[in-house]
Amino acid sequence: MKTKDEIAKIKASLLYILTQFPEGVDFIKLFKIMYFAQQEHLVKYGRGVIEDSFYALKHGPVPSFTYKAIQVYQGKIKDSSEEIKEIAKMIVISENKIYANGAVDMDELSISDLKCIDNAIYAYRDVDSFHLSELSHDTAWEEAYMRSQDDPEKNKMTLIEIAKAGKANQDIINEIRESEIIKRAFNC
Repeated sequence: MKTKDEIAKIKASLLYILTQFPEGVDFIKLFKIMYFAQQEHLVKYGRGVIEDSFYALKHGPVPSFTYKAIQVYQGKIKDSSEEIKEIAKMIVISENKIYANGAVDMDELSISDLKCIDNAIYAYRDVDSFHLSELSHDTAWEEAYMRSQDDPEKNKMTLIEIAKAGKANQDIINEIRESEIIKRAFNC
């Protein structure tokens, strides 16, 4: 279950990206922009832009919470959680493209969040989605995807794997590790 702050950050990030594509954006490109922004932020600052877990699926990393909200919007799955419904209300899908359906709460995004999101949009805006999918098949994706061949429930990409794939230095890796240990200790 996500906190209100985590939901607000996911909403703001998602809407910000979508507003940069007034003509709409396909799922693959959206998810890869989210992934590469997350990765850059992890590498530079030791934390992600959003608290959404990325899973290694066939076409690359997918943010699970965001993807679930899209599936709820499309009627592909049923989910009664208010958190998912809240995200699903913020999008419109037409002809396999996603559009923003709401205003971005810019107070939820830090300067570093915006910089990494903007960098990902700038770098990948004009890249073909399937080529972008291939680019996202980095070592983090490969490790999780290979694990899932033995056990389909093990396709979650860890923050450390994502950071290492982005060439994070050891100090950042240690910072992420400590943060994850503390998070787990308080969630028990």
